[in-house]
Amino acid sequence: MKAKSRVARWLAHLTLIIASIGILFPIYWVFVSALQTNTDIFSPTLHLLPYEWHWANFVRAWQSQPFGIFFLNSIASNLLIVVAQLLTSSMAAYALVFIPLKGKGVLFFSILLAMMIPMQTTFIPVYIILSKVHLINTYGSLVLPFVGSAFGIFLLRQGFVSVPKEMISAARIDGASEARILWTIVLPNVKPALITLVLLNFVFHYNSLFWPLVSTSSTNMRVIPVALSYFLNQEAGQNLQWNLLMAADLFSILPVILIFLLGQRFIVRGIANSSVKG
Repeated sequence: MKAKSRVARWLAHLTLIIASIGILFPIYWVFVSALQTNTDIFSPTLHLLPYEWHWANFVRAWQSQPFGIFFLNSIASNLLIVVAQLLTSSMAAYALVFIPLKGKGVLFFSILLAMMIPMQTTFIPVYIILSKVHLINTYGSLVLPFVGSAFGIFLLRQGFVSVPKEMISAARIDGASEARILWTIVLPNVKPALITLVLLNFVFHYNSLFWPLVSTSSTNMRVIPVALSYFLNQEAGQNLQWNLLMAADLFSILPVILIFLLGQRFIVRGIANSSVKG
């Protein structure tokens, strides 16, 4: 039995190593491509290291477009979305779990259905509404469609279920308001779910291309994914410089990698604690 267990453990580790190589190799290839010339990238000879290390490609990529503005737009709009969703999702989840309401099962089922509706099916009416109030090509167009989140409500609702209802009843007996119970009792007890919602939402909207591409048109409102999709080397006309694009890709994904490294353990705990309950 011990021999079988040891073999199974080695096979599991080998599988994870192979999977890790498969995941990390594209990132390594982007890094290698970013340090080469455009000609070397398309060389017929396979090479795992650059012939020459062109570190200046990162500077050229940064200076080719106003990436400082793009980063500011992405980070600012995503932070606004995350804060708004924390507020709306926590209040909605609190009502679903701790407020006596008729038809809560139907409401929760409706939220699950809403999670299955992609943005592409609703963007036309949303675009028309925002256009009517002159919010297209503003931060409003990037933020307002995502103030509410069915996924955020679901995730926090699953976390709130783990909070003992006796604590809520005791707080009400002591005269605490529902808002105070939410902010001082419930939320501090579901930190993994909150952090998971923050991280997943930030990464999702940071990588979002479709809606920012539709709702913004000027360079000053462009976000990172849209900027990368338009990335052209101005000195070469319409010839895409893949080495500079790879360099831009690398410094664009650094915030996402940093966020996942810092919050990995919270994501695992948050997802584990948010398995289907009640």
